[in-house]
Amino acid sequence: MRKIIAVIATVLCLMISEDNSAFCAQAHSWVWNVLVIPPSGGWETEPGKSIKTALAWCEREIGESSSGVGGHDVHFLRAEISGDISSFRAYSLNYDRDVIAVMSFAGLPELDRVLVERMAGRDVPLMLAGGESVLIDRGGRPLANVFALDMYRDYRVAAFTEYAKRIYDKKKRIALAASRFTVNQEREAKICYDLMDKAGFMPMPYWADASVKDTYFMLSEEIESFEGEQAGIVISFMGSMGAREIWRNFMRLRSNWRLWNCTAPDSTYLSCRGMVFADQNVLLSSQGGFLETKRNLWRTRAMAIDDTVHAGKAIALCEWLKRGVEMMPQPVDNMPRGQLLANLARVQQIPFGNQVLNIAANQHRPAERDAYIVEVRDRDYLFVDTVNTKGLAYREVE
Repeated sequence: MRKIIAVIATVLCLMISEDNSAFCAQAHSWVWNVLVIPPSGGWETEPGKSIKTALAWCEREIGESSSGVGGHDVHFLRAEISGDISSFRAYSLNYDRDVIAVMSFAGLPELDRVLVERMAGRDVPLMLAGGESVLIDRGGRPLANVFALDMYRDYRVAAFTEYAKRIYDKKKRIALAASRFTVNQEREAKICYDLMDKAGFMPMPYWADASVKDTYFMLSEEIESFEGEQAGIVISFMGSMGAREIWRNFMRLRSNWRLWNCTAPDSTYLSCRGMVFADQNVLLSSQGGFLETKRNLWRTRAMAIDDTVHAGKAIALCEWLKRGVEMMPQPVDNMPRGQLLANLARVQQIPFGNQVLNIAANQHRPAERDAYIVEVRDRDYLFVDTVNTKGLAYREVE
C-alpha cells in the first residue's frame, strides 16, 4: 500500500505545476534514503557486488513488509567514489532531509577517517561496516553520530587475556614487548598489563628503543635469559617489523618462547610459523556462520552472493538502523534525528552470522564479539579457538 501511494503521489507530482512543490516534497518523503560508500575497490569488485545484492534484498524486504521502517520505505543510494583519499575528500556528501544515514564499506582506515572527519558533529549517523582501527572518540566519549560494527583494536589484549586464562595456569611466564616511543604500543601494552595482572598473571614488561642498533636482538636475549625451567609467551606490541624481528631472533636462539602478536594478521606474517593472533575478522568467512545468510538470500529471493562476510555486514548495518527507527513511537512522520542517534547507541540483538550483537552506549560499537585465535602453519592461518571478547572503551594511559 505504501508503494502504491508513493507511485500515485510521484505521478501527480510530475503532472502538477511548480506551485505545488510542497506536495512533491511530501510525496518524495515516503522514501527515506541511505547514502552508501563503496568498498575501496568500487562496486564492481566481489565485495561491492555482494554488498549491492544484500542491500537490494534489505530494500525489498522492507518495501514488502506491512509497516516498512517507521511507515516508510528505504532506498540505498550508492555513492560512486574511487578508493583514494583525494576523491573521498572531494566527494560531495548530500544531507537532504530524506537522507537518514550514511553507511561506509570503505574498509581502509584512512578512508573511513576522512568520513569521520567530514561528518563529525552532524545529525546524520555515519555507520562503519568495519572501523577497528578508526578512533571515533573525542574527549573520552564517542562522537554522537558515528558508529562502528567492529570493536576498537584494544579488544585484542582482552582476547589474549581470556585465552591465557583458558589454557595456562597463573604461573605461566608472560612478557610484554613494546616501545615507549610509539603511542599505541605503549598504551596497549599497559592496558594488557592491567588486564593480565587482574587475571592473576605476573606479566613482565620489556621496553625497546627502535633507534638503538640490534635492539630487537637484545630484547629477545633478555627475555630468553629469564626462561628458567620453562619458557613462556611474549605478547608483542612492536608492530609488523618488530614482531617479525623478535620471531626471527627466537628462531635463531632456538627458543621455546612463543610469540603472540597483538596486531592484525596479514600476508606479511605467513612465513612466521607458530606466531599467534587474535582477530575479530580473520576467519569470519569460515567461522562466522554467514553461509546461512547466503542460503537465505537465495531461498527467499533467488539472490546470489559470493562474499558472504560483506553481505552479512550490510544486512547487520541495515538491521541496526532499522531497529533504531523502530524504537520510536510508530509511525515516524518527520525523522527526529537526535532521537535516532540516541537509539542507535543502545540497539540490542543485531543478528550477525552466528553472533548476536548488542551495542554499548559508551562505545557506539558492539559490547562484545567473537575473536578468533589463529596460528601460522604451512603459510596459512590455522583456526585454534574462539574467545568471546568484550570491547574496551577507549582510554589513554599515563
